[in-house]
Amino acid sequence: MASTDKFVETALTAGDLDGAQALVEQVNWNQSAADWRIFLDFGQGLAIKDAQGRLAATATTLPYPSGFGWISMVLVAQAFRRQGIATQLLGRCIAALKAAGMVPVLDATPAGREVYKALGFRDGWPIQRWRRIDAASTVGSAQEVRPLIDSDWPALLRLDAVAFGCDRAPLLSRLRTRSGSFACVAGEGGRLRGFLLGREGRIATQLGPIVAQDEDTAATLASWATARLAPPVIVDALQRHARFSRWLAATGFKKERSYTRMALGQDELFGDPGRMIAIAGPELG
Repeated sequence: MASTDKFVETALTAGDLDGAQALVEQVNWNQSAADWRIFLDFGQGLAIKDAQGRLAATATTLPYPSGFGWISMVLVAQAFRRQGIATQLLGRCIAALKAAGMVPVLDATPAGREVYKALGFRDGWPIQRWRRIDAASTVGSAQEVRPLIDSDWPALLRLDAVAFGCDRAPLLSRLRTRSGSFACVAGEGGRLRGFLLGREGRIATQLGPIVAQDEDTAATLASWATARLAPPVIVDALQRHARFSRWLAATGFKKERSYTRMALGQDELFGDPGRMIAIAGPELG
């Protein structure tokens, strides 16, 4: 634990989650208490508190088993901004991942991208957030789309490991639980061609990851899922998938904000962007 006269740095615990969620609401992000639980269960959270014990800031790391780890949830309460707190926490996260032999990776907003570039992060995948605020209808397809079942799970994990760059079964299992009403797979001739998971958020349902052999399969999966959800719905899609982006625009999704996936000190990212159609979210990868 590090401390100054004004602030104390400590681990984020379950007792801090109400305060952490208040920071999310202050910046109007989409994370819920269940998302904070992911970081506590599978990663590590850091907290900065003031002399009265109030939560001033957070940051989280989420390690993955192929030599990289995510940095996210760098939040500073409005009353404590412009005091170097975010930079301090970011430095702690980078140091912790590097000490564990992992490459720090993150999804940066345009403003954050400039800060991270100065620290040695390099551009990787451009990502676009899309939001739909009205109800959806089902779109037919020659491919079979159906609810995810237990027997699909091994093939789903294999497909995701190639797309993401490692086996992240614990995280996907958590997302499966949270997307039971719309988690789905697409197949043809008994072969799994793609899947969609997601989670309920504070203000919208997030679709993702969407992993598929091609963009038409991804669109079919997203159509099936959105037809079963009340709006609003958000999707964070890789910009390289122009056909999928056109489908999103044609079905009522509107562009919102953009992100850039960045890795510290290297140009090549983990995984296969050809199969990763939409990410799980900038906080999860």
